[in-house]
Amino acid sequence: MTSLASVASLASAASLAFTISFAAAARAEDAATRAAPLVTPSPVTPPRPLSDTAVAYPDGATGDAVVELELVIDREGNVESAVVRAGEPPFAGAAERAALGWHFAPARRAAAPIAARIRFRVEFQQQTLPANESNGDATPAARAAGAEASAPPLEPAPRAAPLEVTVRADRPVGSRTVSRAFALQLPGAFGNPFAALEATPGVTPTLSGAPYFYVRGSPPGNLGYLLDDLRLPALFHVLAGPSVVHPALVESVDFYAGPYPARYGRFTGGIAAGHVRDATYALHGEASVRAFDSSGLVELPLAEHSSATLSGRISYANPIARLFAPEISVSYWDYQARLSHRLSAQDELVLFAFGSRDALDRKNDEGERQVVFGAEFHRLQLRYRRQTATGSASVLAVAGWDRSAQADGDVRLTDTLGQLRADFERELGRGWRLQAGLDAGLDRYTLRLGELDNPADRSDYLERYPARLDQLAGGYLAAHWRGLPGLSLTLGSRLDVFRSHGTTALAPAPSVLAEFEISRRLKLIHGLGIAHQPPSSNLPQPGSNPVLGRGLQHAIQSSAGLRLELPLECSLEATLFQVALFNLSDSVGISRIDNADESIGESTRALGSSRGLELQLARALSHDLGGYLNYTLSVSRRSVARAQGPALFDRTHVLSGAFSYRWGRGLHAGLRGTFYTGVPADVAYLRAARHPPRSSPFYRLDTRLEKRWPLNEQGAYWAVVLEVLNATLHKEALGDSCNAYVCREDRVGPLTVPSLGLEALF
Repeated sequence: MTSLASVASLASAASLAFTISFAAAARAEDAATRAAPLVTPSPVTPPRPLSDTAVAYPDGATGDAVVELELVIDREGNVESAVVRAGEPPFAGAAERAALGWHFAPARRAAAPIAARIRFRVEFQQQTLPANESNGDATPAARAAGAEASAPPLEPAPRAAPLEVTVRADRPVGSRTVSRAFALQLPGAFGNPFAALEATPGVTPTLSGAPYFYVRGSPPGNLGYLLDDLRLPALFHVLAGPSVVHPALVESVDFYAGPYPARYGRFTGGIAAGHVRDATYALHGEASVRAFDSSGLVELPLAEHSSATLSGRISYANPIARLFAPEISVSYWDYQARLSHRLSAQDELVLFAFGSRDALDRKNDEGERQVVFGAEFHRLQLRYRRQTATGSASVLAVAGWDRSAQADGDVRLTDTLGQLRADFERELGRGWRLQAGLDAGLDRYTLRLGELDNPADRSDYLERYPARLDQLAGGYLAAHWRGLPGLSLTLGSRLDVFRSHGTTALAPAPSVLAEFEISRRLKLIHGLGIAHQPPSSNLPQPGSNPVLGRGLQHAIQSSAGLRLELPLECSLEATLFQVALFNLSDSVGISRIDNADESIGESTRALGSSRGLELQLARALSHDLGGYLNYTLSVSRRSVARAQGPALFDRTHVLSGAFSYRWGRGLHAGLRGTFYTGVPADVAYLRAARHPPRSSPFYRLDTRLEKRWPLNEQGAYWAVVLEVLNATLHKEALGDSCNAYVCREDRVGPLTVPSLGLEALF
């Protein structure tokens, strides 16, 4: 806890420097070329409008305009969401609102209806009064009146098909999806979908603004961060820094608090599954220059059916960091390189390499530099994907190398790994869809120990992280059924086999997920599942996976909830959850009660439980006025040896909300607020551990203000953006330390991150 407080304090000091950023982006908008088939027409039949798609000319508007919408249309042909991709108010708002009431014949692959994402173009043309009605000179007021009185219904531009059609899997039962578009509009998220997970009910940050979370009673080390089905060994750079993967590469993140689909396993605390944006095979890019670092992304079309994407980030934060902490040295960088090639209209081959490095050093009293934190990882992936009329298939080969430094650099952990994975999906007809997959992998871990002052520490590292060769293999099978109107049922099962340092463990994990559509507006959602996970570190770090030792961690996850569509395009979600946790290697969760019992050691396993209620009332931030209000009531407890009590991170009440508003003339403002109650205190005896005192509650406000100027009618613009995390400059209590007479509160911060930038898109 002391090291966490010191790092957080350094982060807050460094973040007080005002960050000035410049971002430039270029994008070719030739969607027809981008979506053109190579050999044969697409086997997907696009959605077809069944309802009237007329859009009334906005009151008070003048001139002609073009709006491009991105519509998500479900299997029943309803418009699930509408997002403006190009166009300006008030035309954009009028088209977006109208589109949410349209109805389509759904997209189909072969004869089966499927969900799809399409681009849709709406053209507005103003009509003026005849010249002879205004003495040959129609004034602006007359033109506006003429448009209001006689503008004809506006249809999408005449086309045989929408601008672009992308098959979209149905939102899985029990999941919440965070898109990059949402993250770009959420104050304090700085455009990162993984950071925007904090806006999800049931999620509590380890520290306000820190990028690692507690989910339904599980610590950050038990939450799986995935990128296209593969675990990310790290998610963010040091000192609450940016993502280790460029945000523009991440299209969306599906979040499963549990239970989750059989496709995902090996974690007991939930899954955050990021999806890499597909190559567009067209020129586009982004760039950013800030006081701490610079980043950029560019996609370049190569041959007729090939495309290369390059992105990365590099820091130069030392001059600013040393203004506040002269003994500190900090650096980080990351890179991503992707080569995509279309073999045919159905087949694609993708080579993807990415990696990251972080280093935080400090000068000790003797003038020598010591490593406070060091981490590095690299991945090389080759994926083959095939999309047919009745299903899909994917085969993936991965090689990687991870390294992290601990204990002032005296401990270095390394993992050299390889993995093979195959996934299949097929429509069987009569409402059945089948998913299956297999994977296997090897991890060679090495441990290098330097001079450790405490012999017990050396023994602990040798016990938890010995040099070894770990093996794992697993498979899953899931059947989705929509055989009855209003019923969606998913039966899943996976089996994993772990072998580590002479110990073997089997992990069968069945699950059932069900959705009942009571009406078009009301759905009931239920889930029950079992999950398993090898021992975990307190926070994800490259190469720092402990030995299997005393066996797997286990969880029984259950939830029941509802999703209700309300007037004014709002939605309400409510979920009751209960989780039972067994054989936890969670030293963080029990650190509040281990002081009360000297027999509790770092290798001691614990029991845990969590139960509560999650509520969310939301209206999409893409609207002129949008926002959400979240509330989580939860109780998380730990039991180890003779000691029982609330977990370290147990915050009974978590409340958050945000809104964004488009004022017109390109002005967009947003505000987010977060409040949560305190955590349990350290205590010195067993009885007090059951109901300990708690630290002070915490709240913060995040702000975002954007002024945009259009450059042309195709949606190009430049903008000025001001965004601040923790604009109220509040400090946070990490906990209390109590004896029989007094409690002392440990406070850090304020962790405040401001950013002022120029952005451009064309």
